[in-house]
Amino acid sequence: MRGFFHTHARQAHPWDIMRSVELRPHTSHIADSADRMNVEQVLDTMQAEILPRLRRLRHQVIHADAHAQNMLTDAHMPQSITGILDFGDMVFAPLVTGIAIAADLERAAPDELMMSLCALVAGYDRVIPLEEDEIDLIYDLVLARLAATSAIIAWRKEMTPDQPAYLHEYEAPCLESIANLLRIGREKVRDELRAACRFPSYSPINAEVQSEENNEALLARRQRVLGPGLSLFYSEPLHIERGRGVWLYNAQGKAYLDAYNNVPVVGHCHTHVVQAIARQSAALNINTRYLYRGILDYAERLVSLFPGDLSVCLFVNSGSEAVDIAWRMAQSYTGQRGALVMEDAYHGITEATWHLSTSKMKNGLATHVQTLLTPDPYRGKFRHGVANIAELYAADAQRAIGDLHQGGIKPAAFIVDTAFASNGIPDVPKGYLAAVSEMVHLVGGLLIADEIQAGFGRMGTHWWGYMGHALNPDIVTLGKPVGNGYPLGVIVTRPEILSTLVDRTSIFSSYGGNPVACAAGMATIDVIENEDLIDNAARIGGYLREGLRALMPRHDWIGDVRGMGLLIAVELVRDRTTLEPAREETQQILDLMRENGVLIGSEGRLANVLKIRPPLIFTREHADLLIDALDRSLAAL
Repeated sequence: MRGFFHTHARQAHPWDIMRSVELRPHTSHIADSADRMNVEQVLDTMQAEILPRLRRLRHQVIHADAHAQNMLTDAHMPQSITGILDFGDMVFAPLVTGIAIAADLERAAPDELMMSLCALVAGYDRVIPLEEDEIDLIYDLVLARLAATSAIIAWRKEMTPDQPAYLHEYEAPCLESIANLLRIGREKVRDELRAACRFPSYSPINAEVQSEENNEALLARRQRVLGPGLSLFYSEPLHIERGRGVWLYNAQGKAYLDAYNNVPVVGHCHTHVVQAIARQSAALNINTRYLYRGILDYAERLVSLFPGDLSVCLFVNSGSEAVDIAWRMAQSYTGQRGALVMEDAYHGITEATWHLSTSKMKNGLATHVQTLLTPDPYRGKFRHGVANIAELYAADAQRAIGDLHQGGIKPAAFIVDTAFASNGIPDVPKGYLAAVSEMVHLVGGLLIADEIQAGFGRMGTHWWGYMGHALNPDIVTLGKPVGNGYPLGVIVTRPEILSTLVDRTSIFSSYGGNPVACAAGMATIDVIENEDLIDNAARIGGYLREGLRALMPRHDWIGDVRGMGLLIAVELVRDRTTLEPAREETQQILDLMRENGVLIGSEGRLANVLKIRPPLIFTREHADLLIDALDRSLAAL
């Protein structure tokens, strides 16, 4: 019936759920006072809460009384419907009301009621996929249908005693089903229906929070199936069920401003990205051993964002995989096997990248790895005001190259996170990375720019963080934000470097660069360009840093505020002269910020740096909320 309409479909029909509240005066005919109160409660809720939401749903002409008693079946094939009766009951109404009409729950025993409803809704969803707003209203629509039926039967019994007796048989079961559903409650019914249709867990956005979720059961389940070692944020773990834009919502609907997660670079569940993923998922998802346009369109668009001769891509599923393969490329191309990385670096979780992740090392470095001193002008070896500070820090690269040489090893690559995030986001002296890169190139090594933290405009100046350091990397690795949360990693390099590796070995990732991942990647670029998010990162990042620095006269805990774009560090100290790190206090601030509705992280070797890394759609209003929350948190500290 989609697309069909007739003026008489707007008829004033007693079985139209949209008009059920008009039956409220007739509840007086319901004899039992408890039953009458239940029906009145349902209709009052329908009037106050449900009708305004129904008007926004999909509508079409439906059968307003298409229940089992208005169906004909074949005696030899009882599952096959051969006829439908009572077409005078057709009305124009929300499509989902058909479920409430068909439910026939007055015929279900109390212990079968939920099983029956879940089976009906899941079957409907397989034929006509339900929308988010529709599935969450089914409970109230079923109740409204039962309430309308009860009111109509009681009214007709009073007004037309000679009506067919079979209608009287519905009255008691209807009233009993209403009582049973009210006893079960909206939340349980909603959650079971969502689970039956594989909807994500419900989280009421902006709902008033009555009580905090008891996380003990979730923690026990987590430890049982994921092991006890998987870490959690905050002293009291946060149970998150939903995200939208810059907001995360807990299980009760309490909103938290997300100023930490860089994966949803254009915001949680951005409509454009979600639609691109859904549409491509509905069309094709396959691996790269087949020809398809999406990967080519995306690769061409992606490399167009890189200047120079970085012109070929290799697709994988994560940043760790991207760095792993970039490292293998460097070894293959140079014939060398040494690695130079920053102290306190983090580059992934594969065996190869774990050796490069010196922030995680507990038993010393691998023999093929040497670390470079963090170029930190705030608390490092050379500080603000020292002349030639970039050259002084860069000289440590010469020492590291020499240490490798003593072991008979030459560097295949210097790999660097161009945001220096795990180093505490220092204000890296201008010219430092260019100087180190030149030294590495002179001894035959390559430069790998790890853009997993800095890429996609986060630094507010260019698409890629390395551009702000005037670098010309040989290989670039991308992860996390590439698909705004959809698993996707990319290696971008020169053709001859890629060829050296693929000529020697077969490189294949089953779902790296699959059509859905490429659709997510393409849509993410769309949003960054269309919403001018690189410029937004510069403007809002500058505004936010200025506001954070304005807190320093009131709070001696703040030793330094630094960063670029929307990657910001606030270093907390107990003494601004000695720079004694406020490690424990930093962890307390994370919890206090959470209590004040803002989520941030911590970073750095001394664990005393607040890391602020929100989605690029952050606004001045969001920045003001964060500044105010930090002001109140520091005051509480």
